[in-house]
Amino acid sequence: MKLNRLTTLSLFAMLAVAACSREKVQPADDASANAALDPEQREAKQAEAFRAKQQAFADSVLGNSASTKQVVAKLGKEYAVGNIQLRDSLVKWVERTPQCFKDAKAVDPYLAGTVTFRIHMSVAGSDNVRVQESTWTSQAGTIADKCFNDQAVKWKFPMGMAKQGMYLLQVQFK
Repeated sequence: MKLNRLTTLSLFAMLAVAACSREKVQPADDASANAALDPEQREAKQAEAFRAKQQAFADSVLGNSASTKQVVAKLGKEYAVGNIQLRDSLVKWVERTPQCFKDAKAVDPYLAGTVTFRIHMSVAGSDNVRVQESTWTSQAGTIADKCFNDQAVKWKFPMGMAKQGMYLLQVQFK
C-alpha cells in the first residue's frame, strides 16, 4: 500500500513538472524595454520614475494641507490670519534661516511641506513665534520644525505691524 501511494505521488510530481516546463512566460513591455538598457541607463530611468512619483506625492501633500483659514477655524476665536505685512516679514525671517530646510532635505531629498507659524503680538511687538503645526511628506520635516522653533526665538516683529493677538501664517517648502 505504501508503494502504491509513493508511485502515485511520483507520477503526479512528474506530470506537474512536465506541465510547468512547457509554459513560456512573456515579460511585460516595460521589463523588456528595461532589459535592453545597460545598467546605468536602467538605474537612471528608475531614478527618474521614482523622482516623478515623489514629486506627485509632494504635490498631493501640499494640495491637501489645511489652509490658514481652516487652521484658524479649528483652533478657535483667539487666533486670526496674519496680515500681508506680517506674512512678508515672516518669509524674510524664514529665508534668513535656510539651514533648517537644508538639514531636513539632507535626510530626505524629496521633502516638501507646509508649516503654519503662530506669532503672538503684544503691545511691544512679537514675543513668541513658534511652529503651530506642519504637514510634511516625511518625518524628516520634524528636523525643520525643531530648527525653526529654535531660530524663531530670535525673530522679532515690531509693534504696529499687527494689533495684539495670536496670528497664524503659512509657508510652503518644496
